Amino acid sequence: MEITNKQIKFDFDINTFNFYELFIKHLSSFGADNLNCLHLHVPKEFLPNKIVDVENDQALEFYKILYSIDKGYNLTNEEQNGVFLNTYKEFVFHLSSEIFKEKLVFQRKPTLRVHFPGNKSVGAFHRDRDYNHPVEEINIWIPITSVINTNSIWIESEFDKGDHSPVNLNYGQGIIFDSGLSHGNMINEENLTRLSFDFRVIPISSWKKISNKQLKTSVDQNLKLEIGDYYDLMV
Repeated sequence: MEITNKQIKFDFDINTFNFYELFIKHLSSFGADNLNCLHLHVPKEFLPNKIVDVENDQALEFYKILYSIDKGYNLTNEEQNGVFLNTYKEFVFHLSSEIFKEKLVFQRKPTLRVHFPGNKSVGAFHRDRDYNHPVEEINIWIPITSVINTNSIWIESEFDKGDHSPVNLNYGQGIIFDSGLSHGNMINEENLTRLSFDFRVIPISSWKKISNKQLKTSVDQNLKLEIGDYYDLMV
């Protein structure tokens, strides 16, 4: 699949890949029956008290709760992964088969995001390659709630164009985009919480071309950008 300088929307089966159900069950202690309304139920100590920035956009106390959805986030043995990470891996295999049509090198554990009203989910517009990631990476973004305007991701239409616009999606849709496209988010003015996860893949045909390069370390997680650390390889 050709993705250079592009973004592509796609649909997936929410019954097979029931991410919403997994998160609503995981967060049930807050008493929310709709993830878009989560901010109305989360205690204030878990909500941000200032606009997040690049240095702390994954440092909210709420993320400790969010990442506890799967014990595999704290373990290195993939055989100990829980339902969410196993469903995620099945999802990657689905994308490999149905969209990319080839095996993928993929981020072993996806990054989780929360976008509360009046705040951001990531601190700045960026390209992942600005943070040591290889240019061959492809970004995949999956909202766990429907997203619109200021509570969604914003992506520029072409390299260096700077014309960022929101990607409005229903739950059951995602977007694949070239990692060279600048992306980020705005202050959420929708009064709707957004939950999402994102991850990165490299088609095996591209990985073979870069596997001998001196790969670096991810900035946020301090993981080596190699298979067995940041990445996994489909077998």
